[in-house]
Amino acid sequence: MSDVLVNLDGDLLILTLNRPDKLNAMSDDMRGLLLHELSAQLKAPTARAILITGNGPGFCSGADLDLETIFARRPVIENQILAGVNQLVRLLRELPVPVIAAVNGAAAGAGFSLALACDIIMASPSAKFHLSFARIGAALDGGASSMLTHRIGAGRTTALAMLGGNLDAQTAHDLGLVYKLVDGDVLQEEATALAKRLASGPTLALGLIKREISTAQYSTLDEALRLEAACQGRAFASDDFEEGVRAFSENRKPQFSGK
Repeated sequence: MSDVLVNLDGDLLILTLNRPDKLNAMSDDMRGLLLHELSAQLKAPTARAILITGNGPGFCSGADLDLETIFARRPVIENQILAGVNQLVRLLRELPVPVIAAVNGAAAGAGFSLALACDIIMASPSAKFHLSFARIGAALDGGASSMLTHRIGAGRTTALAMLGGNLDAQTAHDLGLVYKLVDGDVLQEEATALAKRLASGPTLALGLIKREISTAQYSTLDEALRLEAACQGRAFASDDFEEGVRAFSENRKPQFSGK
């Protein structure tokens, strides 16, 4: 059985992490399959939205490494991170379509970074977010230092990182990391519905909004203003913008084509 289940449901690509007996710990095969699927979408998109979730009781419990493997990787870990989880996070941020994470259980280490790299996180009340790198004498990786600092501030991030802290679902929601809490038995259904709604939206405009917000986190106001103007120029030239304006003036629901 594949470590990642791939399902293209119309314009929605669903990627299900599939190692339930390991709480979907990220194996080399899982990482490679995710990189393959996301790279393919970046080069030749077939989906207008992506949903990432986990099979079983966990979302992703982090890297699946035994002691022997961990110690064997010490001399090469920097290059492996650059080519592995860092590349995965970069792809998720560069994809010009919405990416939704449905966090149904533990999201730890690289699994936490994977969720953070998505645009919208939905979670069940039983979900937990673990930042436990320091507990084993490790530093942060997978973009967690940047993404968490920009979302919840340097003070909270520092305390969580240094103390090896955990966030329950309600706290993560209160901090703004989680968009919506949904009962576990309907999480997949509601996350899929949200993802399909985005997949039927104005794809170009949504991608431009994603780029604007990502850039705004790391740029000056002047840089953000220039990018917004350029993005709005592209959006105004799209078929979906014309359809959206016409639908608004005609008091009807727009039928976006993604162009």
